[in-house]
Amino acid sequence: MGRTAPETYSRATAILLKDSYPRGEPGPFSDVDFDVLFAGPRDDYLTYMIQDDGDLLVHVSVAVRDVASWLSEPNEVEDWAYRLPAFETTLLLWARDEPLRRALDHPAQQHPAGDPELEDFIEAHGKVRNALARGDELALRLAAQTLGTLCPSLLGPINPEVQSTHRHAALMAVLGFPVAPAGYRDDLLLCLGLSGRESTLDDVHGAANRLTTGTLSLLRRHAELLQSALPADLYGYLRDGTLERYIRQGEHRP
Repeated sequence: MGRTAPETYSRATAILLKDSYPRGEPGPFSDVDFDVLFAGPRDDYLTYMIQDDGDLLVHVSVAVRDVASWLSEPNEVEDWAYRLPAFETTLLLWARDEPLRRALDHPAQQHPAGDPELEDFIEAHGKVRNALARGDELALRLAAQTLGTLCPSLLGPINPEVQSTHRHAALMAVLGFPVAPAGYRDDLLLCLGLSGRESTLDDVHGAANRLTTGTLSLLRRHAELLQSALPADLYGYLRDGTLERYIRQGEHRP
């Protein structure tokens, strides 16, 4: 990927400000994030360290994009939002012409929810159990982290819709789901490695197991809400309890 020289910005067609500044939430060490758009193909990322009036260095990020790809980006699912709807705040600073201004001058880029990753969720649970069986704590924590990251996308369809503007807001939104398994908040934080307390291999395994069994039980009771998002065979296994029997098999095996 080539670097775009600053002098070529004279051929830009639009400039937007993104993230914390247009949200009105910058902190003392927030980055200043710009998207600089061109009519033709561009894909670059520039970083500047600029000294402000108080002698502090400010990190300025510039994503150099083409207009077409920027306009199509709202169709992409954002993983930082746990595959739930996302609402990225933007502020149009300048556009070369009025048609482009109308196309870009919106308060945010809205991203859709992704399909629930139920099969990957089941696979992550299996990896947690395999890691426990061989006493591999690092592998167990990694698998539990994957499981925890996937869980909100499964619970999203049975909860009120949320739209998050950034990663922390997304986490707070999914932690507040009113329809969730017992102990969901604590177990999710433990699986994600964000509990803020010491935990053992057995602690993380227990949290992952409760999160999986509780989530599947809830999903089975609300299965019709996920039918259109799941393959027919997987939907059938969810609805008839096969997935729950699968994850419980061998629970009491020495």
